[in-house]
Amino acid sequence: MLASDRLAPPFHMLAILAVGLVTVLPSYYINDMASFRPTRALGPLVWSQPAETSAPVVQASIPDEALAAHVTQPAQTTDEPPSDDLPGKPDAEKVAAAAAAAVPATKNVGVPNLSGEEHLSGFFRTLKEGKQGPVRVLHYGDSTLAGDGITKTVRSRMQASFGNGGPGFFVAGMDPRWMRRDDVRVDRTGEWNVQTILFGGNNGRYGLGGVVAKPQGKSQILISPPKPKSSLGEHVELYAQKSRRDEVPVFEVNGKKIDAIKRIEHQTFDQWVVESTDPITRVKITVTEPNLEVYGTVVEAARGITWETTAVVGIASGSIRQFDPAHLAEQTAVRNPDLIVIMLGGNETNHGGLMTPEGRIYKEGFAAALKILRQGAPKAACLVMSPLDQAILNDDGRITSRPLIERMVTYQRQVSLDNGCAFWNTWQYMGGKESFARWLAQGLAWTDLNHLTEKGLQRIGNAFSDALLQSYQRFETSP
Repeated sequence: MLASDRLAPPFHMLAILAVGLVTVLPSYYINDMASFRPTRALGPLVWSQPAETSAPVVQASIPDEALAAHVTQPAQTTDEPPSDDLPGKPDAEKVAAAAAAAVPATKNVGVPNLSGEEHLSGFFRTLKEGKQGPVRVLHYGDSTLAGDGITKTVRSRMQASFGNGGPGFFVAGMDPRWMRRDDVRVDRTGEWNVQTILFGGNNGRYGLGGVVAKPQGKSQILISPPKPKSSLGEHVELYAQKSRRDEVPVFEVNGKKIDAIKRIEHQTFDQWVVESTDPITRVKITVTEPNLEVYGTVVEAARGITWETTAVVGIASGSIRQFDPAHLAEQTAVRNPDLIVIMLGGNETNHGGLMTPEGRIYKEGFAAALKILRQGAPKAACLVMSPLDQAILNDDGRITSRPLIERMVTYQRQVSLDNGCAFWNTWQYMGGKESFARWLAQGLAWTDLNHLTEKGLQRIGNAFSDALLQSYQRFETSP
């Protein structure tokens, strides 16, 4: 060995270090990627909510998983709060002290009206006149939606008014650590490889919900209602990659194998359809082809409304570009939604495009995301919800709103209205600037200064439902 070789740096080790840094560093800058930090073990961590009280309540610090408080099942709760020792996290004791000093009462701003509600007239007309099959709503978002805290409230309110259309579409790769649906339970047997649009790859084929699940061998998807023996509907579908073999998925409904399976071949995926004469109380779908891309399942009723949460933890409007637009558009067209709702921005509070003149770069990116999500259903109505207020803990001990939140909300409103979408100002409803501290003081928010508790999410869901139903009532009574 030459002397120069002995002195040469170990470039292979440097390469490994570089890859490691590229993989790990984003987890310290994107709130919802925190569970990928090497200092945090993966897995659900939850704890019980505090009791109702008239005095200001400060919640225990939420873990960096960001979903744990409102994603995992209530039965798994514990009174022990998780550890809070990660770099970059606000100090829980300092946040608690700052919250106690904050104004405890939420500013009474009332429920903001929907801006551009005329863009919802087609959706409202469908609700009023009815249609063949359920009225369908797709609701895209990040971790604020992934626990279903907001959307389960909206779903319940809308179905109480217009009938229960069943859960509709949900991803096959649902995992209670990262996402959940309150209206359906999804389990899997066997080994699965689950990928989301957060990290890209898979040539952009993530299906309608941004999550693709690939069985490594013979595996099952098990679907059941949250309450045993309650009906999910009478219609089942499976969205999956076009098979490379002659193998057919096996459907069992209410414990009975179904022989009458309809296969609809589309350009980029297959749609398998099963109709049941009896109310569906459980479904088992067996997939035998290894690495077949399974995008999601539909279970719905003949009438009513669905409110289908399609949220992915950690994403931002730029993440939507990870979709293959044609692939997504084809599945959206097949699903044929009547309304598409979009709530993004929680992971964009430091977006450099917000600082460009008049926010041009940010607005262009957000408009591009709207276009990608809507292009498969150009006739569907569109509604954008602004992000929540988020906060920082200052050196002087005060909790204040992140400086670019108000600017982001303003730009999202402009882009939404310019592109034919209605807009609801979630940030304004919370109280606008500095509102997070007030919600924290009431036990409505977590000390991570980014997320709301279950009670806070329900409050947002009810306010949004009020705004939507009030807008519908104005449409219904208009000449």
